[in-house]
Amino acid sequence: MKIPVRIRSIRQETPTVKSYILDLEGQEFSFRPGQWVDCYVDAEGQRGVAGYTLTSSPTTEGKIELTVKWSEEREVTRFMHEEAETGDVIYVDGGQGDFYYLREMGDSVTLIAGGIGITPLMSMLRYVDEGTSDVRVKLIYSVKGPSEIIFRGQLEEIAGRNEGVDCVFTVTQPGGEPWEGHTGRIDSRLLMDKEADLGGIFFICGPKPMGQDMKELLLGLGVPEERIRYEQWW
Repeated sequence: MKIPVRIRSIRQETPTVKSYILDLEGQEFSFRPGQWVDCYVDAEGQRGVAGYTLTSSPTTEGKIELTVKWSEEREVTRFMHEEAETGDVIYVDGGQGDFYYLREMGDSVTLIAGGIGITPLMSMLRYVDEGTSDVRVKLIYSVKGPSEIIFRGQLEEIAGRNEGVDCVFTVTQPGGEPWEGHTGRIDSRLLMDKEADLGGIFFICGPKPMGQDMKELLLGLGVPEERIRYEQWW
C-alpha cells in the first residue's frame, strides 16, 4: 500500500550517493531486511516512480532509510539528488522482493557486495546488529576507489563493537587515493584468507557480471546452490 513519508534528513554518503531518512509519522510499514520499495515523487512536472532499496532494519521504529546513487537517466533519481529537501513528502510502496534475510534462515551469513550493491546487505547487517546477537556476519565489499565505500564509517563502527560482525573492504582501482587495505576483486583467495564460512548462507549483490561470477566461484568451493542468493541491479 502506498503511504506518504516525510524526509527527516539527507546524508551524503559518497560523492554520488545519498541516504534519506524518512519519517513514517505513525503509519504502519513492514518489510524484510534486503527488500526494496517503489518511490513516488513529483519530478519534472509529473509523478515519477523508481525502485530503491531499504537500507534500514525493520527493527528500527518510526522511520525507514533509502540510499540512492546518482543517475542522469532516471528522473526520480535526479529529483532526489538535486531537488529533494528535508521536510518534503514523497510516497513509498513496499517492501518487495525475494532477496532478504531472516534469522531462521541461518546463523552464519556472508554478504558479498559490489558498489551500490551494498544497500540491501546493509539492511541485513543492521537487522543482525540490532536484534540477533547469536548470528555471525562477514561482509566482503568491493568498490573502485576508497571514496566510494558507502557507509564506511558506520560499518567500521558496527564491526568495532559487535564481535559477531566482520567487515572487509577491497578496492579495485585505488588511483591516487590513499589506501592501505586490500586491493583487487573478490576472489577465492580473499574469501579463504578472511575465513568466509562455506557452511553458511551467502547473499551477493552488485553489477550484473558479479552475481554469476561469485555464484560460480562459491559453487567451485563446495557451497550448495540453495545457500547462495544473489541480486543484480544493473
